[in-house]
Amino acid sequence: MKDLFRPTQEPARSIYDAFQKEASKRKECFDLEWILLERVAIFREAWKQAKKFGYALPSINLVKEAEKYASGHADYGAKLAYRLVEIMKEKTSHNV
Repeated sequence: MKDLFRPTQEPARSIYDAFQKEASKRKECFDLEWILLERVAIFREAWKQAKKFGYALPSINLVKEAEKYASGHADYGAKLAYRLVEIMKEKTSHNV
């Protein structure tokens, strides 16, 4: 089945894919452990993509900010990925 929310362009697509991969394991986790595991997966992929594209390196707090922005949306994963990329780009332009 095609994922209609999956971003079509990098680096948002890779961040989204990392989130989806980790989110698929939620049932294997204890209590709210899945939240931390998803954040770490998103953070690691965002870090990797930031280096690849020359964007500002994200922090775990930026991941949390993107989560908050996306919260409540049907396309949560895509909104999170797009927002995180947007933040990394903004921070890059401020550092130039």
